[in-house]
Amino acid sequence: MTAPDRRAERLAVLAAYETALADPVRLVALLGDAEDDDDAVRRVQEAFDLPARHARAVLDLQFGRLSRSSRGRLADELRILRAEWGPELPATVAFASRRRAVVTVADEARTFTAGGTTAVLDRVTEHLLDEVAVPRLRPVVAEVTGLGRGPVRIRVFPSRSASYEYAGDSGG
Repeated sequence: MTAPDRRAERLAVLAAYETALADPVRLVALLGDAEDDDDAVRRVQEAFDLPARHARAVLDLQFGRLSRSSRGRLADELRILRAEWGPELPATVAFASRRRAVVTVADEARTFTAGGTTAVLDRVTEHLLDEVAVPRLRPVVAEVTGLGRGPVRIRVFPSRSASYEYAGDSGG
């Protein structure tokens, strides 16, 4: 599944959550009256006008999703998925050693150090998500250099997803 397809499906599932969670009392009543899971899916489908796979996703929700903070996070994620994203932003990740890399985005450089390559990659990816892709609503494609083994490219998206690409890969 391509990144745009994953984004569209995630948006559809979150929109189904938003619809059902807008009336939690009704949702709980429907589920409480259902005979079994299939009946519950049918009831949620009909009550909230959802396709079966999205109704099933609503059934998989945990009660913790009913809290205001959880609904707020859902609204934030939907805002990002519904927004128009800008073009890909190029970046570089230059490893000086297994424990140190410099990330450059739009002529701004930042150094990351950690106990090993994986830990550095985790910190770099977190930075690209939290400080670049999400606030700027732009995917980031970072070319990785200086590693004998490891990813050659990191892709992060405002939808808070990321992937590593290895030599000979086309993504993943």
